[in-house]
Amino acid sequence: MTAYTSVIKAGKYEDDMIPKLAIHAFRHAFERACASSEVVYAKNQQLMRRAQNGQETAVKDLSQAYVAADHLPKVLKRKKN
Repeated sequence: MTAYTSVIKAGKYEDDMIPKLAIHAFRHAFERACASSEVVYAKNQQLMRRAQNGQETAVKDLSQAYVAADHLPKVLKRKKN
């Protein structure tokens, strides 16, 4: 069986819109998940549990799990063809 991959050329505008669309899609999925069941997520270095009625409770402190990201690049650059 062979896999089919397509090459989609996107412009700078489309590339700039991808993070915004991803945030919007994640927010929508999170709201739908909260409406149908209990959700556990990280917020302000705390592990939070949110019930269907909207009540939030802190489950665990995650501040020790965070690592400084100083070594990561600040700006991502597109490759020039």
